[in-house]
Amino acid sequence: MIRKTLLLAAAVAMPLGLLAATAGTASASSSISDPTGPPATASCTLSGGTFTFKYAIGISGLGYVPPAKNKGNQIKVAGITMTCTSSVVSGSFTGVAAGKIKTANPGETPATFYNCTNLSGVSPAPGGTLSGVLKVKWAAPAGQKFAGGKKTDVVVNSVLGGANMAGDGTFTIPGNPGTGSISGSFPGSDAGASSTTTDATAQTESQLASECTSSSGLSTIPLGSGTASLQ
Repeated sequence: MIRKTLLLAAAVAMPLGLLAATAGTASASSSISDPTGPPATASCTLSGGTFTFKYAIGISGLGYVPPAKNKGNQIKVAGITMTCTSSVVSGSFTGVAAGKIKTANPGETPATFYNCTNLSGVSPAPGGTLSGVLKVKWAAPAGQKFAGGKKTDVVVNSVLGGANMAGDGTFTIPGNPGTGSISGSFPGSDAGASSTTTDATAQTESQLASECTSSSGLSTIPLGSGTASLQ
């Protein structure tokens, strides 16, 4: 009697075990794990987006009147579309970058601090501070998961302003090479220290300069295209 009971229990347990194993296999095959954490990297092209200053900047004495007090500034970054490839992702994928950058230099006069000439060279200037984070929200390809999460945070601690061959303004993050920082997906092997992003303005330097001398100053910079290396 005991033997029959044991055999009956084994007969019932066997299909249940097979069912559980089959369910586990089906669950595992429903999505492909994608190792986008360290040391994964990504190469991207950039398009669109804007930089918007809380307090407009300009060139005083040529029509623009700076704020009466130096209260620092805040730059809102919005709508930068990133189209990327990576050796750990099957096919191309996209993301959208946005964030805020705060900058200050209490030792400067308003005419000096809110000046368009600060768009060139490395910011912050001596005695100043600059900090912010650009958050990238990824749209992973169908059937894939990003191990580092569906986001990448690019820390901004310096910006290099310049120009390209077409006469457009450019912005490179970080402004000081080798000082980048990334958390989330695609941090490379050094947490993003060697990462770099360069974006061009949709307007030429002369067009931006014209706005800088207007009474309202320059408050928004539309962006054109660029490249980013997350590593």
